Amino acid sequence: MFLLFPKLRSIHHVFLVLLSLWSLVFFYHERYVPYRTAHKCRWPELNQSDNTTNVMLVADPQLIDNHTYPGRNSLLLDISKHTADVYLRKNYKFMTEVMKPDYIFFLGDYLDNGRGSTNEYFVKELSRFKRVFAQEAYKRGENVWLNLPGNHDIGFGDMVVEPARERFEKQFGAPNTIVTIEGVDFIILDTISLSSSKPEVNGRARAFVDETFGSKTKEKPRVLLTHVPLFRDTEKDTCGPHRESPVFHTSAGYQYQSALDPGLTAELLEKIQPDIVFSGDDHDYCDTMHSSVEPHVREITVKSISMAMGVWYPAVQVLSFASAAKSSPTPTPLMYQSHLCYLPTPYVNIAAYVTMAVISGLIILYFDVKQKSPRYGYSVLPLSASTQSESTTSKKISKFLKDQDEGYIPSTSLPAYTATSSSTKDVPFLVLFKYKFLSFLKKWNIYGFLKHSLLMATFVIFIYYVGFCLTI
Repeated sequence: MFLLFPKLRSIHHVFLVLLSLWSLVFFYHERYVPYRTAHKCRWPELNQSDNTTNVMLVADPQLIDNHTYPGRNSLLLDISKHTADVYLRKNYKFMTEVMKPDYIFFLGDYLDNGRGSTNEYFVKELSRFKRVFAQEAYKRGENVWLNLPGNHDIGFGDMVVEPARERFEKQFGAPNTIVTIEGVDFIILDTISLSSSKPEVNGRARAFVDETFGSKTKEKPRVLLTHVPLFRDTEKDTCGPHRESPVFHTSAGYQYQSALDPGLTAELLEKIQPDIVFSGDDHDYCDTMHSSVEPHVREITVKSISMAMGVWYPAVQVLSFASAAKSSPTPTPLMYQSHLCYLPTPYVNIAAYVTMAVISGLIILYFDVKQKSPRYGYSVLPLSASTQSESTTSKKISKFLKDQDEGYIPSTSLPAYTATSSSTKDVPFLVLFKYKFLSFLKKWNIYGFLKHSLLMATFVIFIYYVGFCLTI
């Protein structure tokens, strides 16, 4: 590559070539890759394709906030926020624009610390959430619902933060509801509050389950949406080949529980009789069949859409289902297909940018060293090379002129050209080291390299931010 650059006689030409290459690299990773990835995703094909409804399910965006990395300084935290937000925004944008889903469901955990945020901070982070997911592109109440709370939004069980829950419901709408789409009931259930033993916390969710499903006959196909997955026997009900982690944990801790209690799970499966269940919270994928009931019920735990949630391959879930009859004494099973749609692999673009930065630095260094000042290449030729003394004199004159240009001025009078009596024995080590170091920087034009590298970095950041971040 370096063989191409001797023809570039100016640093401006080098900048023009490098910035063009940077623009192409940015375009490839920030525009082409998300677009190509979205085009690879296809809606499942059903026999009744003319009456198919398409739904995209999004789980656990969990936007990084000031609570996420308590030991990280503000600069690194801002970089982490920016990187994760851009990943979410560009991939969500291309997925929705290319796939054009009829409906979008979010399965909770919108902010990493919504439950512990002050009202002022929550409003700020809510605005950020809406920018990342471009809510204005979809009309609320028609084709997008954002009303399934996660434990990071409101807490869990007895530790649900009631002001946070009220705040969440005010912004996204009340959970514990049924939305009927093309003859199919989508049941949105706040299983987080339902897991509490306190009546003041679980009251609304408990009344919804008892009154809606206690004695009424199932008339339509049902899809249950819950943030926390249902309990399962992990030895028998495995997660399938698309899960990254070999284990599905059913543990519990502060403000979280990986799966609902067995008793509550059995009650929900018996009363609601869902055709399929979609859940979030785990961040990883799990496609399992609950064998504790007959007929067995399939549950899909949707992968996190975020690059910051501990999975190597973030994804969204797509669901296509056929329209069902509005009511029937014996409802037909839900006709559907569902599969993963992977997003671009995280950090590949960052690795490409680091590689490009190293290459750019080496090219600039090569050019600046090549263009170093001619003052460090003196060669005083003798008028005649017939005698050894004349040749020796010219070499000493060249050395003396070079020492003057490097800033070294002897403390004694100039020596005769026939003698070399200068010495550095009395010069302090630090002074001598500083002199040698500065001489090295000047000789190899390192100052020029540092200046040009800083200028190049400024231009690259400007192109990236203005051209590929503000325009998403």
